[in-house]
Amino acid sequence: MTYSKAQELSIELIKRKSITPHDLGCQQLLSNLLQEVGFECHSIQIGETTNLIAHIGQGKPHLMFLGHTDVVSEGNGADWSYDPFSATIVEEDGVKMLYGRGSADMKASDAAMAVALYDFVKSHKNFKGTLSYLITSNEEGDGKGGIKDMCKYLQEHNLVPDYCIVGEPSSAHILGDEIKVGRRGSLSAIIKVIGTQGHVAYPHLVNNPIHLASKLITKLIQDLDQGSQYFPKTSFQVTNIKAGSGTENLVPNTCEFMCNWRFNDLQSPQSIEDKVKGYIQELNLNCELKFILNGLPFLAKDEKLIKIVQDSVYAVTHQTPTLSTSGGTSDGRFIAPLGTHVIECGLVSKTIHKIDEKVCFEDIEKLKHIFEKIIKLTLAKS
Repeated sequence: MTYSKAQELSIELIKRKSITPHDLGCQQLLSNLLQEVGFECHSIQIGETTNLIAHIGQGKPHLMFLGHTDVVSEGNGADWSYDPFSATIVEEDGVKMLYGRGSADMKASDAAMAVALYDFVKSHKNFKGTLSYLITSNEEGDGKGGIKDMCKYLQEHNLVPDYCIVGEPSSAHILGDEIKVGRRGSLSAIIKVIGTQGHVAYPHLVNNPIHLASKLITKLIQDLDQGSQYFPKTSFQVTNIKAGSGTENLVPNTCEFMCNWRFNDLQSPQSIEDKVKGYIQELNLNCELKFILNGLPFLAKDEKLIKIVQDSVYAVTHQTPTLSTSGGTSDGRFIAPLGTHVIECGLVSKTIHKIDEKVCFEDIEKLKHIFEKIIKLTLAKS
């Protein structure tokens, strides 16, 4: 059976078990393809993280495509219907599906972006502007040595893009039904509530930190806002709690919990921190706090770029994508502060990080055509 260049490249990428932060040669495959049409490619190793920056052309507009070659673990591989790194194609209800870890998040999109760039440059030798492609092997992990660090490289080498398309899986149910025009910010915290240890039979001599932490959590789960024009309301989740030594008759001295806020443009890290400290003071608690900012909210406000992406999606899928800011964070949060307009456009996200992750095989080629149309319209209408 004959497959398209984007489909074949997707299969080759999925077969490489590139669990964060390892790349295992994925970026070399992408680099080899782009070098064929004249892209200048550089592999930047930062710690254990491998990054690929490829660019061609000069001047404005500068359109960048952004992605990652790392994947999360397959988990309990025995539960998969097919080997998660075999890139198995199965027909289901008349539709070919490509199974494999990273098929949706986001190796098929990496392939579609690379082939779109390849095809455009091959057929447009004298285009005006700059095209680039930035890929990391550490998006799913702690991000060390990844896109945040590569932003310094972009600034130092005059490669900061005007526009950036992130190929993350943005579609909800079918290809093209949603694009992400922004993302909420992410703030995490580790809160240690300090009490008084003692025997459970003498409650007047103890100050149970678990009870105290529950009072604080009750305060924190209250809504901070009801959302804004483009963003849903700020959300709060407790992600871990630990206390005690496992002894049933001993009240522990401390209770520590981890939590996270996904916040909109009505909030800031400082406003959330102030709210937490206010609750602690109100409840008269003794706490140790550590806040970790994972990313600020961002929003693409360039109506021209939004229309280009919507028109490109519609031309291929006949879907007019809704504009969304829901979901998790992406590496777009590091590019947006450079003054770049960032939009996420990709495959269906329903199976990402799950057992039996899969994508519609035909959608890979459709996504390639969407990306190629975005390139044409961006360079033509700038």
